[in-house]
Amino acid sequence: MSYRNSSRYFVLAASTLVLAACTDAPNDRLTAPTDGALSRGVGQDRLKAHFAKASPAVLALAGTVFADNDEAKGRLVFGVENEHVIPAVRTVLAQLGTPSSDYEIRVTAPIYQVATLRDVWRPTQAGIQIHFPGFLCSMGFNADAGGERSFITASHCTTTQGGVESTPYWQPLSTVDPTVIATEVADPEYFTFKTDPVCPHGKQCRYSDASRAAYSAGVPSTRGAIAKTTGANNGSLEVVGSFSVTAQNDVGVGAIVNKVGRTSGWTQGPVTNTCVNTNVFRSKIQLLCQTFVSAGVAGGDSGSGVFAITKKDDVTLVGILWGGSGDGRTFVYSPLSGVTRELGPLTATQ
Repeated sequence: MSYRNSSRYFVLAASTLVLAACTDAPNDRLTAPTDGALSRGVGQDRLKAHFAKASPAVLALAGTVFADNDEAKGRLVFGVENEHVIPAVRTVLAQLGTPSSDYEIRVTAPIYQVATLRDVWRPTQAGIQIHFPGFLCSMGFNADAGGERSFITASHCTTTQGGVESTPYWQPLSTVDPTVIATEVADPEYFTFKTDPVCPHGKQCRYSDASRAAYSAGVPSTRGAIAKTTGANNGSLEVVGSFSVTAQNDVGVGAIVNKVGRTSGWTQGPVTNTCVNTNVFRSKIQLLCQTFVSAGVAGGDSGSGVFAITKKDDVTLVGILWGGSGDGRTFVYSPLSGVTRELGPLTATQ
């Protein structure tokens, strides 16, 4: 399911900044500061001076997380990843002449940049947004094909579905980064009843909705990595890690499979039907021997890699998602055997 909206194709969500109004205090209510307030002011000036020197020195140490001049507490606060970093911080502060009574050190979790499936990814990995002329899709998986670094996505995520016309790809958008990351090199044409009677009269058939693009020189990619969001079926696009492809195979009815796509993120559910000959709505295309999954999908998820989790973050790659039901509750994918039947041998494991 590609996401089809181009320079009209991209919708930006508008955000509104709300400014809080401030009220001046009446002049006849002004009072002189107390001695305590004056002493706090002097103390803050002293802490500011210490902070100006301490912040860059402490944050240069490995394992430090943050530095803060906490005006409410009247102390400097430093965050570290673990207790083993504390002695080094104390040493630096002592060298700077910062009294121990003026600071505290807290063990705290590291702070990560928040990245989503729609951001720039270098090296690239499966599940992230890709852009080809006019439309958006998802990167299925990185693979080597005859020694050529490539990624696999859906055939309909090309300029012309079926047949090679050298479709260029950008990531995440050509307007964000104009570098062509890859170019379409493999996308078999459809066959008909005249070629093979397995295809019904009046239909154009294939065993997969899959294509291959070869990476441009200098564009880094990570084979075997699939972006991992915060959880299955929660709609999050925030990437918090990655899955590792350790095997490639087909699966049967009842297997729990997953996909990560640029629109609906990570969705998961059971395989309900296998080897289903499937007509594509409002087209002459029929895809042979496809797999149905009871899991969420949305426009733009086309091309997503489908996988089964085997152990923790290790996964088995099982196919390429290309479609789904109108209610978004079922997705359809081409099993890996159909993909390799048409694109040739692919090495997708790390």
